[in-house]
Amino acid sequence: MKSIIYWFSGTGNSLAVAMDLAKTLGNTELIPIVRVINGNISSCDRMLVVFPVYAFGLPLIVRRFLQQAPAAKSKYIFTVATMGGMAGAVHREADKILSGHGAKLAAGWSVPMPGNYPVLSAPPKPAKQALLFKKAEQRINEIAAAISEGKTGIYEDTRIPLRWPLEFIHNLAGNKFSDADENFAAGPKCTHCGLCAKICPVTNIRMAEGNPVWMHHCEQCMACLQWCPAQAIEYGKSTAGKPRYHHPRFKAKDLFLREE
Repeated sequence: MKSIIYWFSGTGNSLAVAMDLAKTLGNTELIPIVRVINGNISSCDRMLVVFPVYAFGLPLIVRRFLQQAPAAKSKYIFTVATMGGMAGAVHREADKILSGHGAKLAAGWSVPMPGNYPVLSAPPKPAKQALLFKKAEQRINEIAAAISEGKTGIYEDTRIPLRWPLEFIHNLAGNKFSDADENFAAGPKCTHCGLCAKICPVTNIRMAEGNPVWMHHCEQCMACLQWCPAQAIEYGKSTAGKPRYHHPRFKAKDLFLREE
């Protein structure tokens, strides 16, 4: 069966999972969501959507993608969520969106990866990261096997009753992501290289007189902060002094995915 993996990633965690899944499944094409968010989603036997969990739910761009996904009329739609904490109701949220557009989520899996939201916490130490990567390899093999065997009905969300307050938090916080970029600022260490503007997956940053300006349609992916080579970008005072993180397999240019 032909599969397409549509993926979204800010620091590379979800890209790594998408690439490894594609390799394990075979006969699988990788397409960044940012390339098709305005349409042209291809039909296939199996559609996989790989993305990070943001505030215990879907990133805004993935919500928009899933609203369009049923038009491709794929036989099966699966979700795979990477997470540094808990999944919340992310897969049920995806199914709700798909159901509202005449489709159904076949199954959804969650893969723990290093946390990469420095507003709340620092990333794990390298030894813990290595352990998470090793466990992720096993999870990817399990997920690929389940997909190949045609297993459905699996939603790896946080269990009740904890899922309920996490859903509430996501509904409260998730809709405020777009304007939350007002907290970003480039400090005196900024070298005016423009990498932050290049790596932003939704073109939310423009350079003005050599300085980044955020334009209030942010995904909170933290790519600009995490990939800044001078560590000049901060999110208020909450990220000061915290180590930066991106998946060690990738370089910044691997995330330069928007077509000019």
